[in-house]
Amino acid sequence: MLYTSIFAACALPLAVAAPLCTRENNTTCGTALCNLSNVSQPTNALTPPSADLRLVLIAHGEGTQNYTCATPESAPSSIGAKAELYNASCEVANPTEAQNSIIRAQAIGNHFFADLTTPEFDIPRLGNTKSKKVEEVDAPNPSADIKWLRLQAQTDGSTSDVKFIYRLNTVGGHAPTNCEGRAEGEVVTVQYQAQYWMYA
Repeated sequence: MLYTSIFAACALPLAVAAPLCTRENNTTCGTALCNLSNVSQPTNALTPPSADLRLVLIAHGEGTQNYTCATPESAPSSIGAKAELYNASCEVANPTEAQNSIIRAQAIGNHFFADLTTPEFDIPRLGNTKSKKVEEVDAPNPSADIKWLRLQAQTDGSTSDVKFIYRLNTVGGHAPTNCEGRAEGEVVTVQYQAQYWMYA
């Protein structure tokens, strides 16, 4: 069962403006709570972001990894993913503060696939980012959770300044082991969660 998460409803921490965070009590949190300059990724073997890149958003995604069965005898094939994205920047930057302030965030955007190989992230305040997978490693619990990825933004079709996106802290999402008992062409959806660390 996927865990329940609580998120800080923060405006995107863009490089050109100090982020403001709206809480249920209508107060605001200052720059320090959402400051991502000292936030480090969870330990992983992916190529780290270069020194000239800045972490601008940590988005939490909740949705489905999607698969299809060509025949009942075939193995499921990936046909991408769909997820709603929430701003988890403050939660990660200051987890103690986030836990003390019970906040339910509204979605800030969506993740989907433009085609079978093009993950896309549409976040109105940040822009649209089309990407491609350039690296993958097993999750810490590979039997239960989908891989961690490094995605590179594509200039064709992207409107954001994002250069790389890391999919980390995945939960669930694995395809069924086989297509037995499923109809030809049937789509199988599997719930997952992940953090998307975005660098510009």
